[in-house]
Amino acid sequence: MDSALAWIGQVAEWFGQFIPRRVVLDTTEGAIKFVNGKDPVYCGPGKHWWWPWTSKFESFPIVRQTDNIETQTLETSDGKTFLVNGTITYSVNDLLKLMTTVHSPVTAIAEISTSALNDVLCKMSWAEIEDEQRKSTLKTKLKAAAQRELADYGVTVIRLKLNSLARCRVLKISQSNASEER
Repeated sequence: MDSALAWIGQVAEWFGQFIPRRVVLDTTEGAIKFVNGKDPVYCGPGKHWWWPWTSKFESFPIVRQTDNIETQTLETSDGKTFLVNGTITYSVNDLLKLMTTVHSPVTAIAEISTSALNDVLCKMSWAEIEDEQRKSTLKTKLKAAAQRELADYGVTVIRLKLNSLARCRVLKISQSNASEER
């Protein structure tokens, strides 16, 4: 019976595309309204109207936010293997630039931050990393590297800090089924 009446919901949804929608953004959000699949328009905090028939509306936080950077295994310039993960704190100063150049902003910011960690740390020896960490200059280098990369996307890096930095040994384990050995 439900599937027999499903067409009523589809018709209502189709008619709903012709009714304008109201969206209220608070002071922590911005949005991009894509009119006719192109022509992006920035919408700041406040009340906005959009037509589902011709527009797509995507909101995103623009104020200070923090994301974790996944743990990765890296190697220093002197061949020492280590694990590192961190946290990036940032704000979005140009939402139009961010939303029109990447598909998934949070994923892109995390990936670019991971790359910045890799670029800085892999060019240093383990002794240099330890020395920079002791002098508290490593966080400045990491932040600067991430800011250089994220500036093109309208993102301002507030802080890029390490949560873990530890030497490790990587072992490659090869497993097989007992039935394969016979």
